[in-house]
Amino acid sequence: MKREEIQRLIDEGYHVISRGEPTVVKGDHWEYLDALDEEEDVLVLSDLLTWSDEELAKIKKA
Repeated sequence: MKREEIQRLIDEGYHVISRGEPTVVKGDHWEYLDALDEEEDVLVLSDLLTWSDEELAKIKKA
């Protein structure tokens, strides 16, 4: 996944990638994340902007 693609998703109003799909979180983001099962595959888009290009390249979208 490229940094530009992540920024585009953020600009379009998405907050996380859940199970490979961009997702809008309604309500409090922290409550949403706290309520998730620890094994669920969820990445916070704004956090991804701090990752290295090598780490981003490993992310797969559905």
